[in-house]
Amino acid sequence: MSALDQDPEMETTLAVVTTTLATFHEQMAAVDKIAGVIGARTTRLIRVVLSVLGVSSIIVIFSVIKLTDDMSKMISSMDAMYTHFGGMSKDMNQITHSVKSMGKNIEGIPTIALAMQRMNGDVKGMQETVVGMSRNVHAMEGNILRIDGGVWEMSGRFNSVTGAVNHLNYNVNQMAKPTDMISPLGWMAPP
Repeated sequence: MSALDQDPEMETTLAVVTTTLATFHEQMAAVDKIAGVIGARTTRLIRVVLSVLGVSSIIVIFSVIKLTDDMSKMISSMDAMYTHFGGMSKDMNQITHSVKSMGKNIEGIPTIALAMQRMNGDVKGMQETVVGMSRNVHAMEGNILRIDGGVWEMSGRFNSVTGAVNHLNYNVNQMAKPTDMISPLGWMAPP
C-alpha cells in the first residue's frame, strides 16, 4: 500500500478535500445551473430587448421617412404659398392703384353733384315752364274753340251775305233788263 493509504490523517484530509471538492462541484453545478437559468433568461431578455429595439428602429425609420416626406410636402406647400403671396402682392398693388384712381375720380364727384343740382333746378324750372305752357295751351284751346265758333258764325254770315249778294245781283239784273232792250251794246250787259 501506499503511504497515503496508511496515514489516517491524510485519509481524513483526503476525505475532507474530496468532500469539499464534491460539495464544491455540487455547488459549482448548482451555480452553473443557476447561471444557465440566468443566462437563458438574460438571453431571452436580450432577444426581447433586441426585438423591441428592432421593431422600434423600424418604426423610427418609417417615421423618419414619413417625416421627410411630410417635410418635403410642407416645403412644396410653402413654395406654393410664397408664389401665391407674390401674386397677392401684385393684386394688392393693382387694387391700391385702382383705389387711388377711384379716389381721383371721386374728387370730381362734388363738381358733378353741383352740376346735377343745377340741372335739377333747371329741370324744375323747365317743369314749371311746361306747366305754365300747358295752362297757356289750354287757354289757347279755349280761344281756338271761340275762334272756331266765330269762324262758323262768319261762315254762316258769309253764306247769308253771298245769298244777299246773289239776290242783289238778281235784282240788279232784273232792273237792268229794261235797259238792255234799249242799249245798242246789249251784248255787253251782264247776264
